[in-house]
Amino acid sequence: MNGILGISAFLLTAFVSAVAIFDFRERRIPNLLVFPAVVAGVVLNTYRLGLGGLGAASFGLIVGFALLILPYAFGGMKAGDVKFLSAIGSFVGAADVIRVLLAALLCYPAFAAVVVIRERKLRVTWLRFRRVLFNFLSFFAPGMQLYALKLEGQDDSSIQSAATPFGVSLAAGTLIAIYTDFLR
Repeated sequence: MNGILGISAFLLTAFVSAVAIFDFRERRIPNLLVFPAVVAGVVLNTYRLGLGGLGAASFGLIVGFALLILPYAFGGMKAGDVKFLSAIGSFVGAADVIRVLLAALLCYPAFAAVVVIRERKLRVTWLRFRRVLFNFLSFFAPGMQLYALKLEGQDDSSIQSAATPFGVSLAAGTLIAIYTDFLR
């Protein structure tokens, strides 16, 4: 890579690495990192490709946002993750932001397992996972709701769930997507 593509790849790599470290340590993604990255992604793509680059960056930003807005709306993730994927989309465009998310989803279980084991919350996590699963399955088989209610009765709500940093997975997915031919 050379020229503007090299600069873009370097900035994106530095950005996702910084966010991953911050998210792992603090369990949040700061706007101070995300918003300048959006501007950088849009400016670099516009400089490189003109109005087509502006369109590609804007569409990537919108697709990144759209991919995670429903999980956010249902409490499955925080707003920082949504904004982070949007910023990544402004660098890589719509098609590649989908590749980033798919790679991140493949990485996430390993990262989540490390956090759950490290925080010694395997039992409560397994219980809550099954409860959510059976609540979901009850949409298709209403009898599953009874099992979900039974699991809910076994849960100790005073124990906090392990906080798994999805931003780390998004960073890994980004690096996989931009430096490999994964799902190309």
